[in-house]
Amino acid sequence: MSAAELIARPGPSDQWLRHWGSALLVAVFGIGMMLLAFITWKVDWVLPFIPVILIGGIGMWWLFQRPLLNLAVVLSSFVLISDFEEGIQITEVFYGLYYMSFLGYWFFKRLFLDHNPVFERAEEKALWVFLILVTLSIPLTLLFGGTFKLWLGEWLSLSLLAFYFPVKEAVIKYDKGLKVMIGVILFVGLYVLARNGMEYMLAITDAVQAWEIAKGRAVTNEGLLMVPAFFSLAMYLFSVEWKQKTAFLGLFIAFFAGLILTQSRGYWVAFVLGAAILFLLIPRQQKGRLLVTGVVTFAVVFSVAVLALGDVLILVLGGMLDRLLSIGTATTKDISLVNRFLETGAVWEHIKTNPILGHGMGVSYRFYDLTYEFSDSKPFIHNGYFALWYKFGIWGPALILSFLGICIRRAVVVVRRNQGNHIAGTACLAVIACLAAFSLSANTSNPFYINDPMFIFSVMTGIVGGCYSLHLKSEMNRLVATEGSPFAEGNSGIRTDL
Repeated sequence: MSAAELIARPGPSDQWLRHWGSALLVAVFGIGMMLLAFITWKVDWVLPFIPVILIGGIGMWWLFQRPLLNLAVVLSSFVLISDFEEGIQITEVFYGLYYMSFLGYWFFKRLFLDHNPVFERAEEKALWVFLILVTLSIPLTLLFGGTFKLWLGEWLSLSLLAFYFPVKEAVIKYDKGLKVMIGVILFVGLYVLARNGMEYMLAITDAVQAWEIAKGRAVTNEGLLMVPAFFSLAMYLFSVEWKQKTAFLGLFIAFFAGLILTQSRGYWVAFVLGAAILFLLIPRQQKGRLLVTGVVTFAVVFSVAVLALGDVLILVLGGMLDRLLSIGTATTKDISLVNRFLETGAVWEHIKTNPILGHGMGVSYRFYDLTYEFSDSKPFIHNGYFALWYKFGIWGPALILSFLGICIRRAVVVVRRNQGNHIAGTACLAVIACLAAFSLSANTSNPFYINDPMFIFSVMTGIVGGCYSLHLKSEMNRLVATEGSPFAEGNSGIRTDL
């Protein structure tokens, strides 16, 4: 037997794990069938759903045999929980079971069966430690008067960051992995755009007074519109074929229009910051194209608005212009924004009482609400940075901001290495712009509490992690081809752990 065959042959521990893993799956299936039979016996109305459950189970089994497709489906299915309906919806329950099963299976297989390193670099170790400490924070929640229900809601949102690891693997392992992940971002954005557009037009149609039209907005999932807008813009700037240019320009214009319709001033300003960062990083030729794109975008959006809104366009433009002009005085005259600053001050007083360990997730704080003119108690904090510090102590913002900061640095390396039309450099360029934009909006719209940004952060940073690994691999191959082994005497090789 050759050395390669001996290495590839599973050892006793691998065989033991596979044997007991299979036995566990069979046992879970058997218990599940018995539980299903018992529920059907006790609750008659469940019977019609049995075929749906069985077909769904078969579909899940089929998907889990196709890792890249399964990852694309579980990420794309996020649209099922992207709205903000009150209460727990059945779609949220099913999606929660799906994505937790996916992550549990992925981590179990990678950690115990494949024996491949999962947490290779500093940013990945920081993210993993953050997720572990977040999970272990429940004693703090109970100690400071929080509830398990609120803790669980926040934990589920933060757990979406774990998708970083399978997304990174998909980009590295599959030739089409990066394109599929970009496709997921665009698909989710298109879904949100279509839904927001229909809801906005319905609100305009149902309006009975002029102010309802002027103040009408589609303020849902702003981040899920901003991110695909930047990806579409970056792809357009570096596309060569006219078909691709036209397609990506059309997507950018659509996403930009959707972002405008949200009338979210924080995301408007954040988009400008991201666009400025993008402008600084791209070559001179693309700078000119970006400026032309801005003019074309406004012209097309205005033309479509004339056709779609007709007589009410003047009211809509008046409302948006008023919203835009109020940005300069928002910090002093907008009661909503001033209220958030007061909220941050109240949170800071709590932070000072326990700055190291924090207070845990789901713990409420009290402050005087100017909007309703009474003292309010709630767990949500609009300032994302102070929210991390309040809930987890200093280690919360230290770990998560280290993770995001290192990801930006990795993205810059990939962009510099892949100047031109390479899709990896283009995708990382879009991620840099997106994270820069989120760094500003996080001051007034907490991304570390809501499902949307946690989901999109995991996909974006996973793309960067995968692209950076491919960059290291290409550099290693180049060194081997030009200088022989990078670990030969006198050559220390390339570090991948920092």
